[in-house]
Amino acid sequence: MKLQIQETVYLRCRDKKILYYCHYAGYAFNIKNLIVFKDFKFIDQDDISIIIQQEYLDEFINYKFKTKNKKIYIIPNNGYYSYLTIKEKITKLKKMGYEVSVITYEEWFKYDVNHYSFNRLTISKKNTLKKIYGVNFKLKLRYYFPLIQSIYNTLVNIRFSLPLLLRSKIVYVGRASVKETIEAFDNLLKKKVITKHLKEKILKNLDQSKKKELFELIDDNEFKNLNFIWQYYIYNIIIRFLIISHLNKFKNFYHKTDKLFDLQLLNTNVYKKIFHIDFGIKCGNSFVGDRTIYLEKFFKKKYLRINLFDKDINYNSDNHFKNRLLKIDNYLKMVYENKNFNLSYDELKKWLININTVLTNKS
Repeated sequence: MKLQIQETVYLRCRDKKILYYCHYAGYAFNIKNLIVFKDFKFIDQDDISIIIQQEYLDEFINYKFKTKNKKIYIIPNNGYYSYLTIKEKITKLKKMGYEVSVITYEEWFKYDVNHYSFNRLTISKKNTLKKIYGVNFKLKLRYYFPLIQSIYNTLVNIRFSLPLLLRSKIVYVGRASVKETIEAFDNLLKKKVITKHLKEKILKNLDQSKKKELFELIDDNEFKNLNFIWQYYIYNIIIRFLIISHLNKFKNFYHKTDKLFDLQLLNTNVYKKIFHIDFGIKCGNSFVGDRTIYLEKFFKKKYLRINLFDKDINYNSDNHFKNRLLKIDNYLKMVYENKNFNLSYDELKKWLININTVLTNKS
């Protein structure tokens, strides 16, 4: 089922996520007017569509609306697992008379609600979002005129931005460092997704020399008992770490972690000499995601999608997931074989594009 949403949509989300939803509105949902609100009294109207971040569902449920003719759209924060945590709230909303839909980054699970997938969407070449209401002038500048904010961030962090402005680099922006990878598994332990035993088993083998043990994890009984969305998520963390830890050894590669200073390497049109790599989304296999929207917008022909998981395959059926991991394992062998860390920018870029055919080849 393909998403068809009204041209004017209301939005309730955390302040730091507004820009994220604006890009989805303008480049994936074909929305023309986005109205950001904080007080639910402003949406006590008939026949309106509302995108609500899941943290505000309780507030919506408890508000005494006079009208119930509203369409509610939710993008679960962590895919199917997040849907399970809010399933009861969605059921309550449906019983109250609201039309509720979820939008996810996969098509692998059954949902007891209207379900749309980003797999069925495309990224628009042109921005459809004409007006944003309820936000300050600074946020509008960041969305419609990103060059201004980009120049400011570049000047503030000139010591780090100047090398990227002057020299060509292959760049990855995202959480894949040792520290960030350990933090990811710490969070899974805190959420009681994994046990301490499984966490220690993964971290003990988190090294390219023990890649064999990591890829045998799929046959581990404790791992197999996890919900598939967590199996998929865990392997995405592991694979990103294994690739980036090796690429970091190349002189013309730069890894920008999330916790460092903000250079806006993705949402910008300042850095003309960099070439991005993109791994997609950790909780699904859709091509459409916020990072890819940025790259399509600013780096249309200057990024490489390392297609870890194909968007047209249901990895939660048959042996598709296990077979794909075998293909990724072969890809990693090719990555590790290259120890010529002094490759020029052009040579590194060409090599990455060439070995990516291992993942894009349908055979």
